[in-house]
Amino acid sequence: MPVVYIQMFDGRDETKLAIAKAVTDAIAQHGNINHQYAHIILNHVSMENGAISGEIFSETLKKS
Repeated sequence: MPVVYIQMFDGRDETKLAIAKAVTDAIAQHGNINHQYAHIILNHVSMENGAISGEIFSETLKKS
C-alpha cells in the first residue's frame, strides 16, 4: 500500500480534496492498484515554520 505525504503551507484547505483525488488517481493508474489502497496524508505547515532562500517564508511574503 503506497503512502504519500504532502506538506503544504496553511491556507490551502479548499484544494485538499482535489489534490488528494488527483494523487490517488495517479497512484492507482500508474501503480496498477485499487484506489482504496492509496493513502494520502496532508500536513499543513505554518508559514512561520518554513523558509525560502534563507528567510522565513512569512517574512519573504511581506516584502513582495
